Order: sequence, then structure tokens, then C-alpha cells
Amino acid sequence: MRTDPHFIKQILLAVTLAVLAAGFAREAFVLEIGTHTVLQDLRQFHLDSENSVPAWWSSSLMLVAAMVLYRLGAEAKAVGDRMWQLWALLAVAFFFLSMDEAASFHEGVIEPLKAVFGFGGIFFYAWVVPAVLCLGGFGLLILPLLRQLPPRLSGRLVLSGIIFVGGALGMEMVGGWLDYSGLRDSTFYVLAVTVEETAEFVGLLLFNFALLDQFNPARAQIGHRARGMASPTEGDTRAAAAPAVAGTGQYPVAAE
Repeated sequence: MRTDPHFIKQILLAVTLAVLAAGFAREAFVLEIGTHTVLQDLRQFHLDSENSVPAWWSSSLMLVAAMVLYRLGAEAKAVGDRMWQLWALLAVAFFFLSMDEAASFHEGVIEPLKAVFGFGGIFFYAWVVPAVLCLGGFGLLILPLLRQLPPRLSGRLVLSGIIFVGGALGMEMVGGWLDYSGLRDSTFYVLAVTVEETAEFVGLLLFNFALLDQFNPARAQIGHRARGMASPTEGDTRAAAAPAVAGTGQYPVAAE
């Protein structure tokens, strides 16, 4: 069964907009009306809550990215292109990010780290400290492979990463500072959380869109679809036997 990347992109966009709209409506409802109604605080749609619809959808977007990355890696490895390592590393990373988003493992390190190091201010949500260190190490690990991709594709992936990290870590630090300063119940904190979650969703959407475009012959920049070749998995033995172009990083483009 073939998948339509354009249709998948439409579904991802539609659900993301619906989740964000429900989250914005929840914040406006609580700010204007309060929590003393039969609807209470509508926690299920709270953008800053764990075990909520926004957390579920964020985890789902990460899982979709992991599956698409796995598919790209499998295709690359099948033709002996070393770019499969980049996709494999990213697939593993997004798989664990999806798991963490659903189970909130990172929340469990906040209090132990604060107890040991006394973090406050922008590091009040102490999980951001090991997260920044891990992100830096992972970035150095994948940078050599990322630079081998076509500039437009690598630029799209980097831009989506910057937007996502800017929300997940940057705005999380802003929210931590506001919480540390006793402003958790303020409008400023609500705005910080809203910007944070919106940036995360936008970053994940852009990342998934860039990946899904590689399955669309009209938009693909890498692989057999970019050349209009038949996929090795679809029975073209000549394409399967053709070696990837060494040093281009554009898997699995056959040699001329």
C-alpha cells in the first residue's frame, strides 16, 4: 500500500491546528471566566499539562517523525549509502523524545537536580541543564552527516530544529524564571507557555513536512524519487544494484 505524503501532511496540519485552537480557547476561558464552572479548568486541553491532548499530539508528531526517519534510513542502507546513519540516529532520538513526551521522564529529574545544585532562575526547571548538554553532544554527532545533505533540505531541517528547541528549551527557561519569580499564575506565564507549545508544534510540523517531501517525486531532493527512478523496493533490480554517489550525501542516487 502506498502512502500519500501530501495527504499525511494535511492530516498533521489539521490536527495540530485543532489542538492549538483548543489550547488557546482553554487559556482564554480560564483567564476570562475562571475555573469555578462545571467545565473547571479544562485541564485536558491545557498546553502546559502532562497527560493531556496537547502532550499526546506532540508525542504523536515525534513518533511520526521517527517512523519516517526509519523508512528513509532503511532505503539508504539498502543501497549502501552512509546517510542511513543520520536517519537512524534521528529516528532513535525522536522515538525516545516521543516516549518521554508521553511519560514525562524528564520531569522526574527536576527536584533531585535542584536539591543537589540549588538551581533557580532560568534553570528553575532543572531538566533543561542536562537537556542542553545532550543536545550539544547530539548536534556535534550528526553535524558531519547533516552537512552532506542538499543545502535546501538541511536548511529546512535545521530551521525546524531551531524553532522546536527555541520553544522546548528557550521558552521553558523563560517559564522557569517566571515560576521562580512567583509569577506562575500571571498572564506573562500563560503567554510564555503558549509561545513555547506553539513553537514546539510548528517545529515538529516543519520537520515532518521536510521529511515527507522526500517521498513526493515533485518535491524530493534526495533518493530515487528525486531522480524519478524506480524504488529498489518496488522491484527495479538495476536501481538496487547501482551504487550511491560517493561523497554526495544524497542517498540513494545512482551513479551516472
